Amino acid sequence: MKKYLLDLTQTQFKAAAKHIIPKDYIFEQIMRWVYEKKVSSFDNFTNLSKDIRTKLSENFDLRTLSIVKKEISNIDGTIRYTFKTADKKSFFAVFLPSKDKNSVCISSQIGCPVGCLFCSTGKSGFTRNLSRGEILEQILQIENDTKQKISGVLFMGMGEPLFNYNSVISALKSLLSKNEFYIGKRHITLSTVGIAAAIKKLVEENLNIRLAISLHSTDDKQRKRIIPENFGFPIDEIMNAAQYYFKKTNSHLTIEYILIKDFNDSPADAHKLARLLKRRFLINPKVQVNLIPFNYVRGSQFIPSTSLSIEKFKNILKVSGIIANIRQAKGSDISAACGQLGY
Repeated sequence: MKKYLLDLTQTQFKAAAKHIIPKDYIFEQIMRWVYEKKVSSFDNFTNLSKDIRTKLSENFDLRTLSIVKKEISNIDGTIRYTFKTADKKSFFAVFLPSKDKNSVCISSQIGCPVGCLFCSTGKSGFTRNLSRGEILEQILQIENDTKQKISGVLFMGMGEPLFNYNSVISALKSLLSKNEFYIGKRHITLSTVGIAAAIKKLVEENLNIRLAISLHSTDDKQRKRIIPENFGFPIDEIMNAAQYYFKKTNSHLTIEYILIKDFNDSPADAHKLARLLKRRFLINPKVQVNLIPFNYVRGSQFIPSTSLSIEKFKNILKVSGIIANIRQAKGSDISAACGQLGY
């Protein structure tokens, strides 16, 4: 049975292909074809002998995903991709073009077990984890399709990344590796609903990527109304973990806060959030709050906050010394914005 090359670390691939690759320099050439040149067929590894290319094809799969649908936003050029896996499962990723850099919002799971009520993915249920290779191949395929270099990666697509810990960590190491994707740690963001134990474990990996905490409320009872499965982690414990990550890694930290009309968007809610960050010593130039106006999800009971409410909320945070940004929805006309990646 063939092995999926992207599922293997460089060490694992070298061991698996030792009967094919006689010299270290050939292994290095293969790695350049895979990660730097992003070639999708062994036949195109033109500086290798035909015999080596044939043996690689016989023993390894270089791609397992297929793009089955591609939707382009008329508003901002955002592209929503539907990928199909080898076992015929579908999931989504998003290409986010900009003048400064091109980013991708990738998935770590097919569906999501968390079930946030404001998120279309949460309504889809959970199918399975994506493998290391399936996570990385999203980026390679999007780069090949758009002919654009990807310089930013957001683990904000389908799924809770920290519930697929091993595959996500292995993928992150590949993204940071000089011999693979070589994307700077400041340009990689992992968003989590707040799996406290895994956040603390992430510190020990010494990857020091940006961490985004999907908080959305400062009150446990209120939060459970929109995130039914808190998995035993109250806000206090989540913020302990966030504070620990920030202190130990000195990396940028983002607090994500979705704004829902007449639910969590009052001035009182803003003051509570400011006090929470102050208590945690998280009023810092490296900490920012991303305010996310609720994006419409079919069948949802929620509606977005008014522009006036959002500005008031932001100004209260700013007066408290907090860096606060209002996230502009991208790809909302093709259901590619935050919370819209569902079936």
